[in-house]
Amino acid sequence: MNTIATSKKIILFPALIGAALTYGALTLMTDDSPQREQTAALENRILELELLLSKKERELASVRAFAFGFEQPSNTDGAGDSAPVSNLQKNLPAEINNDTQAIQETLADNDQKVKALSTTSDRDPRSFSDKVNDLLALEPSEENIAIASKSVFDLAENRESLPDRALENLYQQQTNPDLKRVIAQVMSTRGDNSLIEKQIGEAQTDLKNTNPAVRQKALVELAKTHHASAANAIAPLLQDSDIGVKLDALLALRATGNQSHIRLVEALVDHPDLSVSWLANDVISNLQNLSDKARTRIASADIVAELPIMEAP
Repeated sequence: MNTIATSKKIILFPALIGAALTYGALTLMTDDSPQREQTAALENRILELELLLSKKERELASVRAFAFGFEQPSNTDGAGDSAPVSNLQKNLPAEINNDTQAIQETLADNDQKVKALSTTSDRDPRSFSDKVNDLLALEPSEENIAIASKSVFDLAENRESLPDRALENLYQQQTNPDLKRVIAQVMSTRGDNSLIEKQIGEAQTDLKNTNPAVRQKALVELAKTHHASAANAIAPLLQDSDIGVKLDALLALRATGNQSHIRLVEALVDHPDLSVSWLANDVISNLQNLSDKARTRIASADIVAELPIMEAP
């Protein structure tokens, strides 16, 4: 079983919802049936898709927690505290549960690799940065990127093993955008936003690309940062002429913004495209619960949410 394949399927659902919303809006403009009935049907479909997306997000959280050995977050029903990794199996989708033993073996192997990177010994006196560089120089696979990213995260609070200067040098030496993002996010948890702001600045270039698909991809990457500086970069795309880009800009702003960004969305609440107006209201609903200081320093939970997932059998 491949957890990457499973997670990719789950990640596709927000895009599918966006497509469904856009399709529904187009249907309203072309269908001869009463608009009220069409609107009600679209709203019901949106609710169904929201429930489905929520379910898939919970499944992805279980997969990510299982793959990295994190405890699963408390459920929203208040039924109890997060379950330890050994109890996560009952929360996993059936197709993953069938290969639990294989996943556990891979998890143990990957855990050993993570520990090997993070531990200094007489037999291997190399620094953490040297170990990461050597590992990726030997094989820059997705699995090794995930292992390196997890190792960086594990040392977020250990400045002795991974000093700020070493972390910054590691960032400069890497080319993989996911690993660089994790490094920059860890620096942000330490109170230094210079690297995350640098990465956001680099990603901004593609926001001006004439190809809507390129702009959308840049918005997805900016959303992964979960930092308020990204929200400021995303804001102009709320006025994009392409509906798909506009929707992705709203989603990205929801992932990175705070209360101070609500004013940027208010103009879209009455947008003629129903998918845009509905999502704009949803973004406002989410951001109004965050202070204007929120996401100016990245939380550990936000790093975990975007860590690359290791491939399992």
